[in-house]
Amino acid sequence: MNGHGAEFWRKKEEAIAALPTQRNVEDATQTFGIGTATLLRWMKDPGFDVSYRAANARQTRFHG
Repeated sequence: MNGHGAEFWRKKEEAIAALPTQRNVEDATQTFGIGTATLLRWMKDPGFDVSYRAANARQTRFHG
């Protein structure tokens, strides 16, 4: 994917990777440069939620 769409998905992937490693949503958004409202909206998306939960489970197994 090229153009703005690629940037959009890259930001979502960054968010999924950052969320399990940060203390809260606000810290995560500062890590990859989007607004808190944007991330909270993304988190309501079922596809994003599934990806986030899988990343969080991997992080928990690694550090748990």
